[in-house]
Amino acid sequence: MIIDQLAGHWCEGVLVDPNELIPPVNILDYHERKLIPNFSYLIDNGVWVKRPWNRGICDTIHGMKYLSTGSYDMEVNIGFFEYVKETLNDVKVAVFTTLPWAMRGYFYVPDYMVSLPPYYGPYYDDYMIWSLFVKPYLLRERNWNIVHFYLAINDMVSYCPSYSKHNPHPKSSKHAYLLYLDKLIGEIVEFLHNMGYWKDTIFVIASDHGYHLGCNVCRDLGFRTVNWCCDHPKPYDCYVWDFKQERRTDRYSGGPRRITFILSGGALDEEFRGRVIEEAEIIDVIPTIAKLMDIEYHTEGKSIL
Repeated sequence: MIIDQLAGHWCEGVLVDPNELIPPVNILDYHERKLIPNFSYLIDNGVWVKRPWNRGICDTIHGMKYLSTGSYDMEVNIGFFEYVKETLNDVKVAVFTTLPWAMRGYFYVPDYMVSLPPYYGPYYDDYMIWSLFVKPYLLRERNWNIVHFYLAINDMVSYCPSYSKHNPHPKSSKHAYLLYLDKLIGEIVEFLHNMGYWKDTIFVIASDHGYHLGCNVCRDLGFRTVNWCCDHPKPYDCYVWDFKQERRTDRYSGGPRRITFILSGGALDEEFRGRVIEEAEIIDVIPTIAKLMDIEYHTEGKSIL
């Protein structure tokens, strides 16, 4: 499962609400503050990369390429899932995504693929992708092997506060939407348990990029507060901005490079449960999946196992 624009970690000491001691929305800090119990369940029972990075180019199309191929090479013309399907004919692969990620070299598969139009957000939400498309497939196709689905809406929750004490709806802030996603994760895990799938399932959560907040890019865009999410435009290698003294500090921010990588599920070997890896890269997601499936797939990245 790929969750768009989900930062997995943040630079220390940045707070969007100093009174509440709330950091910018990210998995590491929210997990440590016990704000996301369902993400934490996966982390505590799996392998968690605390600080995964995109070391390549950061714009969205590159992040998705890295996640689909395990390489920083944009010329790779076949994604891992298509490779699996063409190499192992008895493997059943399903993909639920949006354009343009359904094209060759990304998440295209010649098996079962649902590709929604880009920017479906005004008409659907991430819960509907799960409940209308993915969940019915899992109920109907009891012998599935690989399922990939993409949750796009977090990327659209931008140019808004990171944290608001009162959240009238999930898209009112990054904070509210992460809590919404956490509940969705809980429902998916509960479904897998109830269906008897969990013991045979590896559950991988990754993101393609994070976002700018409290850095010189935000200040250049005209914002005057730390507590404002500013999407993920160039330059990606930004620095923490001191809004009181109106100056750029020497503390690296690089929000768009801070991705998420969690590996969990009942089928994960006991020796890996509760393991914490300090750093890895976005191109390590696919080789990790390939290793777990015992599939020979040559990539630029390496398995975190």
